[in-house]
Amino acid sequence: MQLTSHGITDQGKVRKANEDALLIDEGHQVFAVADGLGGLPGGAYASQRIVELLKQTYSHVDAVEERADLGELIIAINRIVAKEGLDAHPFTGSGSTLTIAQIIGDQLLIGHVGDSAVYHLRGRDFQKITIDHTMEQELIDRMGEGARKMMPPEYPHTLTRCVGQDEAELRVDQTRLTIATGDRLLLCTDGLNKVLSSEEIQQILQLDKTPAVISQQLVDAANAKRGPDNITVIVVFIN
Repeated sequence: MQLTSHGITDQGKVRKANEDALLIDEGHQVFAVADGLGGLPGGAYASQRIVELLKQTYSHVDAVEERADLGELIIAINRIVAKEGLDAHPFTGSGSTLTIAQIIGDQLLIGHVGDSAVYHLRGRDFQKITIDHTMEQELIDRMGEGARKMMPPEYPHTLTRCVGQDEAELRVDQTRLTIATGDRLLLCTDGLNKVLSSEEIQQILQLDKTPAVISQQLVDAANAKRGPDNITVIVVFIN
């Protein structure tokens, strides 16, 4: 399947450093975003190290070969990042979200840990494919949408799963979706989708523009709302 893509990572307007990282590998049709945990030392290192490990992995994989299991790949990366993080920061370690999307034929494979996200647009049908691994989402799952009224302010940003905090088995969400010509994909860190509404994201993603222009407009829109976090986006058109 043919595609065109573009990605941007931006520091935003408030943070003193950018702890996000991204991977675009059109040869293997693999895309990933990682958001280093700002509350821990080494967040930027963790996200960059994840991308480095992904590049190493796919450099040894044929362009038409499917990764047997994105979950296994993320678990292997987690073991490395967790060990290195604890070696560097024995009391806290480090950590990062990781969301990977790989296109094999007409299948979109997703491996996901944390609160970065993948969105799928087909015509006017726009949906978020991933589920956030946060205290907020856990409370909503247990109590319903009404739980938002009693939500502590830190819950939307408190992860329940991430890469790098535990060398033991990590639970990874995996999803498979059939895609078609004309579809558009968006991978992003929460500096975008916790600042812009789904309606605002959809409006920009469906513009008759290139992936590069749309990527920049998404980043600009988040920064126009004070850009409180690092912002990373990857826009993919299925041609």
